Amino acid sequence: MKILICGASGFVGRHLAERLNGRGHEVVRAIRRPAAPSDIAVDFSTDIDESVWLPRLEGVEVVINAVGVLRDGKHAPMQRLHAQTPAALYAASAKAGVGRVVHISALGVDGGIDVPYFSTKRIAEQALFSKPMRWLCIRPSVIYGEDGASAAMFRRMAALPMQVLPMGGIQQLQPVHIDDICDAVSAWLENPNAKSLLVDAVGAEPTTMRGMLDSYREQMKRRPAWHVALPSMLVRLAALIGDFIPASPMCSDTYAMLSAGSTADPAGFENLLGRKPKSYREFITGHPGEAG
Repeated sequence: MKILICGASGFVGRHLAERLNGRGHEVVRAIRRPAAPSDIAVDFSTDIDESVWLPRLEGVEVVINAVGVLRDGKHAPMQRLHAQTPAALYAASAKAGVGRVVHISALGVDGGIDVPYFSTKRIAEQALFSKPMRWLCIRPSVIYGEDGASAAMFRRMAALPMQVLPMGGIQQLQPVHIDDICDAVSAWLENPNAKSLLVDAVGAEPTTMRGMLDSYREQMKRRPAWHVALPSMLVRLAALIGDFIPASPMCSDTYAMLSAGSTADPAGFENLLGRKPKSYREFITGHPGEAG
């Protein structure tokens, strides 16, 4: 299949491109700065008209949208990157006769949390669902991968002998491995009878932030860490300060999403995979371990 992957230079898109290319598909990377002859230049901050996309979709059988940003900003406006441009892309895909679309969304978009990250993701989902194409909408929890920025941050935190955790690390998470995301997308694309599907992509079991870090630390063969609970008042203050620091991973919106948690029933994802997804207890070592 000829597959156009938008956001192919990002963490999820890069892994999907490598996996699908390795499975013999013709992968076309749609990225801002083309680096290979088969790449095409796109800019989700400006390409909001479906007419821009139509010539790019000639001969394309599958479109995958893995574009996403965690913080809104002048140079990466969520309204365009998450909503307007995907809507134009999906409208053009329907007109061009693209057979299938894979949309990488986020767990919690329908959870009632009023933040731009979720609201713009919902707009793109609704635009996709209205089109006469087969689609796969994946809503992942926190994604783990050896080369992922968030995974590297959590490993660094786990390695510290003393961990200062917001509210003691009680936030509910259900980390999913990037390999399982890639396996799920591959399975759906290569199933000729696959139907449109909305699936929560989560790991085998839920945990807390503290439980995840304790398990990562044990998988690193380190002794248990000391835990210090950062009071919610100080966490909220840090989030408010982060609102004025674009590079900060903590802001009022990420605080709201973190507090809401990110867990779901893994049954749908398991059915798509054809097996149980990996547990956070084995992400680092590759073998089951006990959470602290």
